[in-house]
Amino acid sequence: MKRLAFVLAAVAVALPSAARAAACSPLTCAASQFSLAGGTMLGFRTSVGSPVRVVDLRTGDTKWVLPAGVTAGDLLVHQQARMLVWYDASRGTRLRAVTLAAKGYRLAGVSQDGTRAVVMHVSKGATSLSVVSARGERTIALPGSNWSFDALRGDKLFLIKYLNGAGYQVRLVHVGSGRLAAKALKDPHESGTIWGSPFSRLSSSDGRYLFTLYIGSNGGSMVHELDLRTAKARCIDLPGTGDYRSSTSWALVLANDERTLWAVSPGYGRVVAIDVATRKATSAFRIELPRWNLGMGTSATLSPDGGQLAIADRESVAVVGLAEQKVLARNAARALALGYSPDGATLWKLM
Repeated sequence: MKRLAFVLAAVAVALPSAARAAACSPLTCAASQFSLAGGTMLGFRTSVGSPVRVVDLRTGDTKWVLPAGVTAGDLLVHQQARMLVWYDASRGTRLRAVTLAAKGYRLAGVSQDGTRAVVMHVSKGATSLSVVSARGERTIALPGSNWSFDALRGDKLFLIKYLNGAGYQVRLVHVGSGRLAAKALKDPHESGTIWGSPFSRLSSSDGRYLFTLYIGSNGGSMVHELDLRTAKARCIDLPGTGDYRSSTSWALVLANDERTLWAVSPGYGRVVAIDVATRKATSAFRIELPRWNLGMGTSATLSPDGGQLAIADRESVAVVGLAEQKVLARNAARALALGYSPDGATLWKLM
């Protein structure tokens, strides 16, 4: 894997109130957003522990607010003590609840389709993971306490293994057998060790691909593309180095046909198109967005016709023309999340 300068774990778990003092990951403290109901609705939250607000992109109206949880597809899983509750985020309805067999387990993630949850418990140098669904639990025991969830698709459970301050690896566990694959998943051209900090991620709608943006303390960045069907990983370098705050302005957006992953960094003034199938950058251009509010993360969305990329820094909203390869407009506006109406006529700026 790409060797990025190591970022201390404390950065990744900073509290929302600390975000203004030091940058932190959208995975943990900045706003995050996700498409629902085939792109007609948008869910967003101000932090990973905050309730999820769901907006109808046809009208801009808030439809409902759901409790904090982990999302995938149109589903959200919320934990309350020993109970896991599934919600249909596109309808605002509670679907089902499952009571965990044992105490002390915390919700760590969900499967790519949202139907199964993964909970973890660490005790006496060992880690227990349970894959939970309406049909029951499947528990897997692993040695050590240095594990965290990455992804789940079918029988393949992907985990992160931390290497005592020396980076981390992506490891594969087969749910049915509980067997841990002997080797770490790796790009054939890179080391199996990842350095840096996971800053943001998104999945393809079919659940096959997981894209994670890693940034290093030296300001270098890369996209880790994990093919969950074939269990293959690739690393794609992004331009720019030497400025950590600029690296935190990177945002990822999938094109509507999901063949292209767009990466944009107002801090570095770069837009990059990555071909998902070949895992290579196919085009790149520069943009000028001076005085971007660095350190707060960048919200981003793509217009329905795929021609415009809208981005926000909580103080302004800019629109980048992808064919024109330039900034078309920038206006002062407060926005935690952005979403185009399905007809592309309105760009909603959501707080």
